[in-house]
Amino acid sequence: MVIIVAGQVIFTPVDSEPQLPAWALTATVVVALIWLASDAFGVADARWDQPLAPYARPDAADDSVHHRVLTSHPAAGEPSPALRNLLVQLARARDPDLTDPELRVLADGSTRKLSPTDIDRYLTRIEQPRDHD
Repeated sequence: MVIIVAGQVIFTPVDSEPQLPAWALTATVVVALIWLASDAFGVADARWDQPLAPYARPDAADDSVHHRVLTSHPAAGEPSPALRNLLVQLARARDPDLTDPELRVLADGSTRKLSPTDIDRYLTRIEQPRDHD
């Protein structure tokens, strides 16, 4: 709009007798072409060629600890409380009051060697949705 008014003001004193509709259309087309050209040729190169920084999950260290606890438990001569503590920690994260009786026995009981079936049963109970009415 500013360009159309400026052009009209400039061309009128020079006696070129510009016709306002034609001048407005011409100015609009020229501005649009300049904008399209600057948009097409003024774009910076895509940064796809640059390598991305490796993604590290914030809990990657926890996963390795959990994996180590799970794999070392069956092979241990004397069971450590690490697996039981890990299972209780997971259970309390889902249910702070530990309302499941079997999980409460696990939390209150002594350290014992858990079979893979026991571990699976506890994890299944931890993952079951609870109704908090």
